[in-house]
Amino acid sequence: MSCNHKFSNDLQLEYVDWEPLTLFIGTFNPGWKECKNNYALWFYGRTQRNNFWCILPTLYGQQPLLNGNRETWINFCRLNKIAITDLIYSIDADVNNQNHREKICKFRDDSLTNFKITTNDIPAILKKYPTIKQVFITRQTISKSLKLCLTDTLNYLQQDQNRQINLIYLRSPSRGAIKGVVGNFCHFVSEKWIEQGFQAIT
Repeated sequence: MSCNHKFSNDLQLEYVDWEPLTLFIGTFNPGWKECKNNYALWFYGRTQRNNFWCILPTLYGQQPLLNGNRETWINFCRLNKIAITDLIYSIDADVNNQNHREKICKFRDDSLTNFKITTNDIPAILKKYPTIKQVFITRQTISKSLKLCLTDTLNYLQQDQNRQINLIYLRSPSRGAIKGVVGNFCHFVSEKWIEQGFQAIT
């Protein structure tokens, strides 16, 4: 039995009814109901532990959306021509195995590398939406195993150089990455993203 992504029906941007310019790629959100602490309503939805929905609206000159829901966040994306997905579709793990449950439900990317991973088809997204001009990975550093999950995407970007898509690794919006932060975490990371190449194009 595998652990599928909680929002697997949205991974290929099935929710998108606009022409996105910007694509954000996270890692994984486990769909097991046994992950009792997974209250996320959508991508980056564990807002007590993740500031994505403060950082991103701030960069577009809007109020934070930490108290939003799926509809709120999708409407924001529609307005600003943004799409969001994750890198991993499913993980080959057994929900009845306590060790597997502990690793999956910790929401730590480094724990995922212990399992066989089925990746989301990011190149298919880029082919379907030729309007995408910039792609952001919301991790500044990733393990070798997770980087292998990006191989197809990196190869696609190299082969289709006419599009000149910028792929940039951003500082994590997770509050677990608070080391080195001075002052307000949301504003600090917002400024870091700009330094790293983020552009609020619409």
